[in-house]
Amino acid sequence: MFAQINHMAMISSDYSLLERYYRSLFKFTNSGRNDPEASTVVGDGNVGLNILPRRDGYIGGIDHFGMVVDDIDIVQDRMNAKDWGAKMVKRPSYRPFAAWSGHDPDGNVFDLAPKSGENLDDVYAERGESKGAKFSRFAIRTVNAEKCAEFYSEVFQLQLANRKEGDPNYHLSDGTVTLSLMPWDIEKFVGMSIKRPGPDHIGISVDNLDEFRQEMRRIGDKNTFLASRPLGGSKEADTRRDWFMQNALGQMQISDPDGNWLDIDAVK
Repeated sequence: MFAQINHMAMISSDYSLLERYYRSLFKFTNSGRNDPEASTVVGDGNVGLNILPRRDGYIGGIDHFGMVVDDIDIVQDRMNAKDWGAKMVKRPSYRPFAAWSGHDPDGNVFDLAPKSGENLDDVYAERGESKGAKFSRFAIRTVNAEKCAEFYSEVFQLQLANRKEGDPNYHLSDGTVTLSLMPWDIEKFVGMSIKRPGPDHIGISVDNLDEFRQEMRRIGDKNTFLASRPLGGSKEADTRRDWFMQNALGQMQISDPDGNWLDIDAVK
């Protein structure tokens, strides 16, 4: 594939706690970065999750995803060849693992790096694969989902999957990880607080759902700080949960301790 999703990122004031959560529950491995003041990265051997400390002015939650590509110049040419309303900028030299950042037609942000880039192995290609769990999906709720799907298909050659009848979402794959683009409409939030467009949830595949449920309960009982948060509980929360479940591809939906939505399925 011309492009591959190699990392996802979230922002949190409890980033060190989340790192322990994902290591404990999903058995993801730590990247081994030794800078105590830096973000922390866990991964499955193919995709890394960069958990960034929340800085002033930033919003917490799932934030962006990143790709490695065969050729940055080709990406730039494809973005310039059509009036996408999308741009990309070069990042500082000390970030070769995210050499460029760009946005799609709706302003959703992604990182880019050439597959030959330095430090990729140090940050996102983790030391050894996780014991079963794999990042499988990055889902974005966005206004112009169809146009964004066309953008990722034409610029990055992500393959558009066949949709089930009645599915309003667009699913694109790099062969391993799925990028889902889901329409956002403010009318969905009549009578409740607004959930803004942007990154919506992360999909993770596990070996066995029953064993995963048991492990989730065991970890939560042993250390309540690492307990997964239940969904629903009030009229508005139930509506959000049901909307999430309607657009999920997995068999189980949960939240991490910081409130980030996770869609869990069994490895196929």
